[in-house]
Amino acid sequence: MKKVLLFLLVVSLISLQSCKDDDDDNNQQPTVNTVQLSNDASLGIVLTDANGKSLYFFSKDTKNTSECVDGCLSIWPIFYEENITVDSGLSISDFETITRADGSKQTTYMGWPLYYFASDVQAGDTNGDNVNNVWFIAKPDYTLMYAVSQLVGHDDKNYTNDYVEGEGATPYLVDINGNTLYTFSHDTNSTNNFTNADFSNNAVWPIVEIDLDQIPSILNNDDFGIIDVFGRNQMTYKGWPLYYFGQDSSRGDNKGISFPAPGVWPIANVDTAEAPASPTVKLVDNATFGEILTDAEGISLYFFSDDAKDTSECLDGCLNIWPIFYIENLVLDSEGLDITDFATITRTDGAMQTTYKGWPLYYYVSDVNTGDTLGDNVGEEWFIAKPDYSLMYVYSQLLGHDGNNYTSDYTVGEGETAYIVDINGMTLYTFSNDTLNTNNFTNADFSNNAVWPIAEITLDQIPSNLDMSNFGSIDVFGRTQLTYKGWPLYYFGQDSSRGDNKGISFPAPGVWPVANTDLAQAI
Repeated sequence: MKKVLLFLLVVSLISLQSCKDDDDDNNQQPTVNTVQLSNDASLGIVLTDANGKSLYFFSKDTKNTSECVDGCLSIWPIFYEENITVDSGLSISDFETITRADGSKQTTYMGWPLYYFASDVQAGDTNGDNVNNVWFIAKPDYTLMYAVSQLVGHDDKNYTNDYVEGEGATPYLVDINGNTLYTFSHDTNSTNNFTNADFSNNAVWPIVEIDLDQIPSILNNDDFGIIDVFGRNQMTYKGWPLYYFGQDSSRGDNKGISFPAPGVWPIANVDTAEAPASPTVKLVDNATFGEILTDAEGISLYFFSDDAKDTSECLDGCLNIWPIFYIENLVLDSEGLDITDFATITRTDGAMQTTYKGWPLYYYVSDVNTGDTLGDNVGEEWFIAKPDYSLMYVYSQLLGHDGNNYTSDYTVGEGETAYIVDINGMTLYTFSNDTLNTNNFTNADFSNNAVWPIAEITLDQIPSNLDMSNFGSIDVFGRTQLTYKGWPLYYFGQDSSRGDNKGISFPAPGVWPVANTDLAQAI
């Protein structure tokens, strides 16, 4: 009987121990990972330690190297765990241990050494984010980071943030791998003016092809965008297309800031100004005509030499061949053009037209491709628009000082005559009593210069139907007078409006002919 009781007691004890073990298993806490992902209401998914304390990146650090030393560590203590375990949204392979310069150990994430912030007291505090624009909450999904470092150019010289030689740290954007992002000073808003259509120069300045996810809090997501560059997507910042420099090899390298010259390829940072709008009128260097005016796409613009100042004479069917150029809000190339030289006129047909120095601007319907200049010298009346014409060639009715209409042979009658005017439309005359390169009219004291002022013009560009070799200059009592085919050139003092040609009948018809291509050589 005693043996039976003893057996039952042993069984009972074993059962009780089994129940206790089951209870202990049920009450055991789940394993807490040493690095966790936490959802912050302001910053999204962030990295914390096992207790929910926030972790941070220092943007001055280079890959697996801490630049926070000595007193810095009293504010930004090292995070180090010997045996890292991570939440399911993280990869253990992204974490490493480094030995710092001071001999201590530190945990890194994707090459970024990890820190605490001394002023974070409770789990979930993120008081260290964006401190001094160099400390940022550690996140698993940054696309970009904000680095601060000395700019060291391709030429091995140190540069300041205004691209002059000197010492000083400059902030700039890098991708999550620490590759520096640049802008191109010749680009315009959302327009890549560098990359070739076949991407043959992409190895030198590769376009940045990034899908934006998370960015440091110092940056504004609205400042970023995407543009299409020959079928590929390029990231933009404040309208500037972003590039890498092909010779940057290490994290934080910024060699491109001096290649090919300092400041041509600036780094991008929060101080970067908005990219300028693409010009609606550009100066383009044409192999035949030199600098010419084009629209934003590089399509050539033209002057009609029959136009009066701020008045178009191209009407009705003429516009089928010479369409109006009009831009409501002009944006010009940064150099070479002055916005005050442009104006808007209301044409007689009610349409608006843009003018340059008083000349209405047109397209030519047969110009199909960028760079076409097929409309130049059509009918000896249409000329490519240039910023630097000294003279123009016009066709108009000759209307003398006496109020009579004259033909090209200075008899009373109707008919347009060609003649040379200066860029302001003031008619140029010759004096029938002058001889080759000799002014026989002007008094030594210039007392009669108000009646027939000498044309004192420094010749630059001329329409293509004129021959530069036909022009010269002579000295007239210490002043320089322009000549054409050996004839000294004059204005008429009573011409007041563009294209006026009153002088052809003063004092008698033909004494002061207009200058044109039909003029015989002076003898």
